[in-house]
Amino acid sequence: EHSSFFIVQLPALMTALVKTIKSVMYVLTLLFLLMYIFAIMGYYYFGDPDTGAPMHWGNLGSAFFTLFSLVTVDGWTDIQEELDRLGFEVSRTFTILFILLGYFLFFNMFIAVVILNIQQATEHFEKKIQIEREVALNQKKHNILVHQQEEVQKLLKNQNASNYENVGDILKRFKKTLHHDDYTITYDISASLSAADIYLSTLDRQDKTI
Repeated sequence: EHSSFFIVQLPALMTALVKTIKSVMYVLTLLFLLMYIFAIMGYYYFGDPDTGAPMHWGNLGSAFFTLFSLVTVDGWTDIQEELDRLGFEVSRTFTILFILLGYFLFFNMFIAVVILNIQQATEHFEKKIQIEREVALNQKKHNILVHQQEEVQKLLKNQNASNYENVGDILKRFKKTLHHDDYTITYDISASLSAADIYLSTLDRQDKTI
């Protein structure tokens, strides 16, 4: 049962995955632009081979790698301590600003995009399943109603052929034709109490007349 449910839900998961990849690509593109701007700034301020930190900021490649460490908040304190020892006062503002933008903003945006796409795909899948169940239920109700109408017509024909037996016998026969899983179609006029009362009283008058 669980495996069949997983197979049914697999298209929804694949749709969510495709939408998530597209949205994540947009977020990663924005993050790349942010890192590119800060890499140029880091190379300009801290990349001097004599007075700066060329190991971390000597070129754009090393600057990108350093910014990746900052955006993942992995070892950023060591990088900042090195800049502090070299006397770069603006480095703390640079580091804090990049971590706020790169980690807290874009990282949370990345998580939000993934969760949002999965939630939308799940809601769409549940709505589709609900519609399919309603269609199947309405079809079953229709089939039951048609079956009951056919049985009533048969009973009326049998009544005419058997010199109009009483209503109680007709109802007993009709009851035998019903299945234990039949629905009661309450919204149809023929299933209302007033319609049933009129129908039964008409049959009673017909019995008395005959």
